[in-house]
Amino acid sequence: MTGWTEYLLAWACFLGAHMIPALPGPRGWLVARLGRRGYLAGFSLLSIGLLYWLIVAAGRAPYVHLWDQPLWSRWLVNIAMPLAILVGALGAGLSGLVAAFALWAGAHLVANGDLAHAILFGGMGVFALSGLARSGLPRAFRVTWRRVLLAVVIWAALLHLHPLVIGVSPLPL
Repeated sequence: MTGWTEYLLAWACFLGAHMIPALPGPRGWLVARLGRRGYLAGFSLLSIGLLYWLIVAAGRAPYVHLWDQPLWSRWLVNIAMPLAILVGALGAGLSGLVAAFALWAGAHLVANGDLAHAILFGGMGVFALSGLARSGLPRAFRVTWRRVLLAVVIWAALLHLHPLVIGVSPLPL
């Protein structure tokens, strides 16, 4: 299955995986059976897997050109991503992660000028901004050398694995 059908199915699964557990019944049931840590670990792994599928499905969808991708837009992504990762790693609570996703989505939206990726990053931006509207911006940051080191390692891993995992180099050169 490829094309728009796979892309729509990936979106439906991603949104369903985030909306259903947000309801009090399913989340409570899952936490009662898996424990809080087990639930969070399982939800995190599922979210990462579905996000990856969504990104790959966007790449397989038919290409519909919307705007050109100037070189500066890749620089924007390469400047925004370390900041997004720092916010996610240092922000206290879930709002740091949601703010990081908003930065990620906004920068990638500018740098990707086709319909499927505009829907992907625009949709993720709306999803993240709605989360920020509910939770607010991070109120505190936990700056420790371990968190900063973790952010640097995550950034380096994403930068170097992007061509292998996503299929496109993020470097502007």
